[in-house]
Amino acid sequence: MNGGIRVGRIAGVEIVADPSVFGIAALVAWLVVVDLRVSFGLAGAAGAVPAVVVVVAGYLTSLAVHELSHAVVARRRGLGVRGIRLLVFGGSTVVDPGAEHPGDELAVAAAGPLSSLLVAVVFAGVGAVTAPWPTIGRAFELLAVMNLAIGVVNLLPGFPLDGGRVLRSFLWARSGDRERATDRAIRFGRILGLMFVGAGVYTLLAGRLPVGALGALVGWFLARSADAAGRRERLAARVDGLTALDVMRPVSESVPGSMTVARMLDLYGFGSRLRSLPVEVGGRAVGLVGEREVAGLPPDRRRTTPVASVMTEIGPADVVDPGMPLGELLGRPAGRTGRAVVVDGGEVVGIIEGVDLGRVFDGS
Repeated sequence: MNGGIRVGRIAGVEIVADPSVFGIAALVAWLVVVDLRVSFGLAGAAGAVPAVVVVVAGYLTSLAVHELSHAVVARRRGLGVRGIRLLVFGGSTVVDPGAEHPGDELAVAAAGPLSSLLVAVVFAGVGAVTAPWPTIGRAFELLAVMNLAIGVVNLLPGFPLDGGRVLRSFLWARSGDRERATDRAIRFGRILGLMFVGAGVYTLLAGRLPVGALGALVGWFLARSADAAGRRERLAARVDGLTALDVMRPVSESVPGSMTVARMLDLYGFGSRLRSLPVEVGGRAVGLVGEREVAGLPPDRRRTTPVASVMTEIGPADVVDPGMPLGELLGRPAGRTGRAVVVDGGEVVGIIEGVDLGRVFDGS
């Protein structure tokens, strides 16, 4: 998965945390301290550190459990799971959309909120057991409330919330048209977000600053997420069924590493732009050379500089199989060349760079 901080792999699913997660973790810690001081006065300060650790760790674990429940149900229904990303207001489980049916979407989407509600019950029970230790007991009570909120909010019928995906599954089953159902669910999500913004602004005007600001922020986030989800869904529909072989630019020869840059431009220059080419050293392709590599070389040095001196070496993350689904390719971290090198039988057969992907996205 692109970007983020790799947390680990559970049940074969990679979990990545967006940097924004650490911001929400700091906010949660601050809210715990405020709550303890309000609930217990200065006496709560002594137990703040253990309680903060319990709540922050429990909150992040709760987000992971919510998303893992999506992944587990998806796997059991035969769907591919590409990974999990933890975000500032929750998370995202990237499920291969190609094999989904309305029933699959319903089961996968409902799993998250149901797991959060179950976790809320568990934390409430632990809070009751730890009641003799007030600050720790309060920490588990807060975790129960947080999971209850996660479960309830995610059940709201606005895309990309889980409730919005449940709504899409019903609309999809009814109409048989996934794209139309997606558009309607996204509209619900946008409207829901604007309603939150309106309620937040009204609350702000009524003088309740923290609640109003939070409501407006959540609404803005939901509206933005709905629009972003719409773009992702349209992109997923565009690339569904395509492989690296379908979008790559075929290459049949490599540039010798000993060739000068000037000679290469004479032979392979394409107008004002040099398309990326493999560079061969010792009988095998070891790097790529293109416009980005040549641009940094002064013109007066091109006649004496070998191509091997300016090429970008091909790393393992750059190499893809011709049959790799395009959606999977787009979800991979970029390699050192910033391009995909399509290799078949040990031979470079094609290269995928931005202009090649642009033709797919533009529909050309």
